[in-house]
Amino acid sequence: MSMASPIDSDLNGVVWTRTLKEPIKRYPALAGEETADLVVAGAGFCGLNIALHAAKAGLNVVLLEAGVVANGASGRNGGYNVPHFPGAVTPSAVEATIGRKKGKALAELVLGGADAVFRQIEAYQINGSAIQNGWVQPAHSEASLKKIRAVYEEWKAWGADVSWLSAADVADRLGAAGYLGGWTNPSGGTVNPYGVALGLARAASQHGVRIFERSPVDAIEETAAGAVVRSGTSLVRARKVVVATNGYTGDFLPQVQRSAVPVFLYHAATKPLGERLRREILKTSLCFTDLRKSGGFGRLDDDGRLISGGAVFAIGGRRAYGLAHARKRLRQLFPQLSEADTEFEDYWEGYCAITDNYLPHVQRLGREIFSVVGFSTRGVNLAQNLGRVVGEFAAGRRALDDVPVQLVEERRDVSFWPLKTRIARLMFPVYQAKDGLGLT
Repeated sequence: MSMASPIDSDLNGVVWTRTLKEPIKRYPALAGEETADLVVAGAGFCGLNIALHAAKAGLNVVLLEAGVVANGASGRNGGYNVPHFPGAVTPSAVEATIGRKKGKALAELVLGGADAVFRQIEAYQINGSAIQNGWVQPAHSEASLKKIRAVYEEWKAWGADVSWLSAADVADRLGAAGYLGGWTNPSGGTVNPYGVALGLARAASQHGVRIFERSPVDAIEETAAGAVVRSGTSLVRARKVVVATNGYTGDFLPQVQRSAVPVFLYHAATKPLGERLRREILKTSLCFTDLRKSGGFGRLDDDGRLISGGAVFAIGGRRAYGLAHARKRLRQLFPQLSEADTEFEDYWEGYCAITDNYLPHVQRLGREIFSVVGFSTRGVNLAQNLGRVVGEFAAGRRALDDVPVQLVEERRDVSFWPLKTRIARLMFPVYQAKDGLGLT
């Protein structure tokens, strides 16, 4: 995959394609000329929710996808539905970044977002292997313990249903070693993200959204009546356009592509654990994510496979390097695992769009042309819920000021974007070293 066209529709190695329960439906390519109230570019979590909720509000919607539904980050992520901002970002830090009104609204959206995702899955009877048994953020070092304690205290003061966990509590709930404490929110959980996205596409189609796959957007031309969106020799005339391609934005739209860094990540899944290990490791099927820069997270899939991963180190045999790290990390977290238990059946890679402040933003590309970018590892929750809000805005149910993220009115590239994009593929050994020294 190149940044000019980072689309990979095959989803080779992605475990979610093997454990899928939601049926796959393919959609035609755009041919000829269409008209719509709204065109959405990108059939991932954000774009699907924009299209679905705009259509529910009465709009005539066309959804264009360069590859196939969910072939980007939405079908490749770990499936963690987390009721929290990325890492150690606190609600007060969000307010300081985007203002009190929007910061408070975004915190409310995030806090209730995991539960909202599970309720939407139920409402549309999506077979997304959804398990809402809670999420834990444990501390792997003294530095991280201080950070996550501050996060916990803020959510507690907010009125969230959160609990502090001792080191013994964490060890009991996770079956993991070495953590100093942590906190938990019971509204979190896990999904098969590919299955959820396919189910959302089914729901959107049932509400009248016309979905076109293998229809990359080549150009968006502003007109007096709205915009013309071109894909090859075909086009759609629309009153409004929202681009939701995130880390999979090609070179055709650099003002969107360069507003976030596309970080290249990988995941790996072990063979299914035996019954004895499943009684010890994540025994209640909750999930966890810590503050390690080199990846400290865990969950089980439907068959008991343990998921690990990190950032791709793009020198030489990146798969071998990644698997070696994943094996070492899992055996560090779970000493009860043998070498044979950490044999991996699946390995896959994909992009995640990371912004400078770890928060998404809306960018105005024209009078009625917008983009939504930068979910920074929180796509299962935030991309879906912000997508719903943007869909309601597109339908006139909300004012633009009611969308609880920063509105960027002019092009704003990440500083040194080309350099950061390349360096991100070389930084993994540095992250490992910092984690090993307890600096994260």
